[in-house]
Amino acid sequence: MKRFLLFIVILSGAPLLAQHTMGKVLGTTANGSSEALPGANVYWLGTTTGSATDANGMFQVPDPDTLPAKLVVSMVGYAPDTLIVKSAGQMDLRIVLKNSVMLNEVQVEVKQNSTMYSTIKPIGTETLGKKELLKAACCNLSESFSTNASVDVAFTDAVSGAKKIQMLGLDGVYTQVLSENMPMLRGLSAAYGLNYIPGTWIENIMVTKGTGSVVNGYESISGQINLEFLKPAEQKKRFFINLYGNHKGRAEANVHAASKLNEKWSTMLFTHASSNAMKQDMNKDGFLDMPLTQQYNAFNRWDYNNQKNFEAQFGVKGLYETRQGGQSRFRYKNDNGTTNAYGIGINTRQLEYFSKTGFMFPSAPYKSIGIQTAGKYQQQDMYFGLRKYNGEQKSFYANLIYANIIKTTDHKYKVGASYMLDAYSERFNDSAFARTESIPGVFAEYTYTHAENFSMVAGVREDHHTAYGFQFTPRLHLRYNPGKKTTLRLSGGRGFRTANVFVENQSVFASSRQVVFREKLRPEVAWNYGVSINQQFKLFSNEAFVNIDFFRTDFQNQVIMDLDQHVNRVVFYNLAGKSYSHSLQVDLGFEPLEEFALKLAYKWYDVKTTYNYELLDKPYVPKHRVMLNMAYSTYMEIWKFDFTTNWFGQSRIPSTVLSPLEYRLPTHSKSYFLLQAQVTKKFKKFEVYLGSENILNYTQKNPIVAANDPFGPNFDASMIYAPVDGRVIYAGLRLEIK
Repeated sequence: MKRFLLFIVILSGAPLLAQHTMGKVLGTTANGSSEALPGANVYWLGTTTGSATDANGMFQVPDPDTLPAKLVVSMVGYAPDTLIVKSAGQMDLRIVLKNSVMLNEVQVEVKQNSTMYSTIKPIGTETLGKKELLKAACCNLSESFSTNASVDVAFTDAVSGAKKIQMLGLDGVYTQVLSENMPMLRGLSAAYGLNYIPGTWIENIMVTKGTGSVVNGYESISGQINLEFLKPAEQKKRFFINLYGNHKGRAEANVHAASKLNEKWSTMLFTHASSNAMKQDMNKDGFLDMPLTQQYNAFNRWDYNNQKNFEAQFGVKGLYETRQGGQSRFRYKNDNGTTNAYGIGINTRQLEYFSKTGFMFPSAPYKSIGIQTAGKYQQQDMYFGLRKYNGEQKSFYANLIYANIIKTTDHKYKVGASYMLDAYSERFNDSAFARTESIPGVFAEYTYTHAENFSMVAGVREDHHTAYGFQFTPRLHLRYNPGKKTTLRLSGGRGFRTANVFVENQSVFASSRQVVFREKLRPEVAWNYGVSINQQFKLFSNEAFVNIDFFRTDFQNQVIMDLDQHVNRVVFYNLAGKSYSHSLQVDLGFEPLEEFALKLAYKWYDVKTTYNYELLDKPYVPKHRVMLNMAYSTYMEIWKFDFTTNWFGQSRIPSTVLSPLEYRLPTHSKSYFLLQAQVTKKFKKFEVYLGSENILNYTQKNPIVAANDPFGPNFDASMIYAPVDGRVIYAGLRLEIK
């Protein structure tokens, strides 16, 4: 028995006693020196026994059953080598591979759609690529969604030129805008922040409807928009220049410069300058259709990669912008602070920084540690007639993320902690407001993937707000593929945010309404639920898709801006009753002919809020919208043609029954069309484009109430449902230097 047990022990230990052949693989460089080759293949000829070299070029393979044997070493770009190993247990082999014969460059081009719906990611994501962004003039982010149906863009008033986004029928403040997965447009930048991001800086935009990942924070309610900026290490172009001008005096210039300093360091500088210096008053109401503006914007980012286990990105952005509008006869030196003429002025100064560092584990590629930090200082001074506002924001953000798996990559998780600090100092007329919000939080997110047809993301986070205590945020996303071309998704979760009443509702400044706070405002809390189905199929022998989604948002509390209670007052209070949003969207995309793509989208909104104990439609949200986009390009995209039409249905206008008869408005807006088109011609090193926006020259009739009496009690420039600026014809040049 003892001998039998000893025999078993010897057999079980036999693999531990097996000998190995070890060594190092190097490769010759262009200057004749040698360097370690990670990832080289090492195996015994005629067998499946082998391994790959590690980051230092080292390898270890079990000895074969019989010796001598041939050991083969190969690596892409190097001539393979074969060694004859005669004895077992070799431990100091040194193998040097020579550069193979240089091959001529081969370019492989793959056609990629301008807009893509993910069928693999657990969280439903629509990606707008560079081709989509170039379909419009794309001077800034607010103009980047003109050919996309998921995100709506609207004007806030008739004098400032500010634009806001909407998703699921809700204002953009309920959409979390991220810069490479870090919170971006928050606080004072909520009103004009879309204009601060030049479109040429962006690589792609990822749009997620409903609540997003808990890793990115607690503020997402109606969706997330994540901006991926151009990366210096990935740029093949050293310089890029985009020049733009339109017939109304607007001019812009964007210049990018990228440099790869060495194998580890790369940097990129983005610069932007724009101005609108021509006064326009198309409807002859005495007010400028668009304000006079000047903006200077710069962004410098750096990337570091040690080619082993550490990456870092960091950068600094600075912005200075001025806006001046109002009556065309307004002169700042003579009229500011008086009733001689009505003017508006908005001066913004902003400084930001960000950093991202990542620690990887080469032996466990699924494991990583990431640290994100960001800081912002913004000062915004405004005057609207006799109303004055001064705001200052200081913010800091930090996020620590640890990612790993549970046994297999089917079970992934992320855990971490975050910290948000916001310090606001505001003054509106003679009233001063100041607050500091300190919000530490922790989160955990689990991702399960079963084969290729099912995945789940379940996340929770707990945050502690300085004024409102602990806030629990659960979120769940499910994906199921019943077939190879069918994707079904379900999502649900909670979102939480604090309102910045003045900057998020700046349209009230452009009126004579008295601002009334009925009570102390509480934080906004909402639940969002959604379902979507994506079906891919063949139409006219080409790929096509249809995407249908439905989302409902229920507010537990919401800060209500009530314009219906009285025409001379705007009243803010907490929700007392129901407030919800229903959103249905149907998208169809296909190519009836080669290089000719069509996108058709229909949206239905049912958005209701309780105003002064009465459930009403939310103002300025059309119940029905339709978008059609047609894009055609010739061989090698020498010529590109793009045409988009949007139809907007009727929307409710706040009540004006108490206004004098001459200032009363209809209860609902008119439906209208907006058309735009662009033609691009590509040359060897540059391309030129020519286009037009609002081709039909449609504008809202008499957009300013009581424009003849801007300091009177009935003046209101915030009752806007359509453009106030007419047709725009523009041209531009894009130049790339490799």
